[in-house]
This record gives sequence, structure tokens and C-alpha cells, in this order.
Amino acid sequence: MWIDPGIGFGKTVEDNVRLLRRMPAMCDLGIPVLLGVSRKSFIGAVTGRDVEDRLPGSLALIAPAWSAGVDIIRVHDVPQTCDTITMLEAVWGDR
Repeated sequence: MWIDPGIGFGKTVEDNVRLLRRMPAMCDLGIPVLLGVSRKSFIGAVTGRDVEDRLPGSLALIAPAWSAGVDIIRVHDVPQTCDTITMLEAVWGDR
């Protein structure tokens, strides 16, 4: 069993933000958490970026999700996301 907050699916920008802010609490439930925020339309709504230019917004959301303890992060840009997590681990250590 997994928790998947379903970011972007039938939710407003505010709904998505609320869910992301609650990510630490979700991770504390003891059930694995899956998160998919890569290139989501709400990133475009906030940043004004087209889908192909949403990597920075995606990485900005992935970093705190990793820190909160998310178990699986679904992404489109694998090398860039791996580099982000490698840097997080280098600075902050393994979770």
C-alpha cells in the first residue's frame, strides 16, 4: 500500500500547495509515500512556464519532498533529479 496525494488530478493550485505543505505529516504515517510533481500544470500556473520549461519548478518541489521522507518520486527528468538528490545527500546526509 502507498499514499499518493494525486498532485494535479482535479485539484486547484491551492489544493496542491496544501497537500505539499502536509507532506511531512504524510511521511510520518509509516506508509510509503509516492509523489509525482514533475512538470505538473500547477507549476506552470504558478511560474508561467510552459511544460518544457518546468524543470526548475519540479526540482524546487522535489527537494523538500525528499527532505520530508517521500519514498518514491516520479519524474520526467531523471538525470537532473538524481543530481538534485545527490547534492541534497552530500549536504544533508542520507535521510
